[in-house]
Amino acid sequence: MDEDLIADLKQFIDGAVTQQTSDLLGRLDQMATKDDLASAKHDLSNQIADLRASVSEALDTANDAVHAQLQDHERRLTTLEHNTA
Repeated sequence: MDEDLIADLKQFIDGAVTQQTSDLLGRLDQMATKDDLASAKHDLSNQIADLRASVSEALDTANDAVHAQLQDHERRLTTLEHNTA
């Protein structure tokens, strides 16, 4: 083999390795991005669950207060009905 052929072969190998390495690094970046997205999705799901629990608790508290008021009104109406009868 002459020097020009060896230089061309080295250049070809270097180009092939660089291209494969670049593709591999690109895929690794994509995998990291997918992992980041999966982690963000998990965090968002947890935040939504916490928010859902907070809203549910607030609605239960409001419903209990309304129910207590309705019972009080019903008691007062019953008393008024007995007084008028």
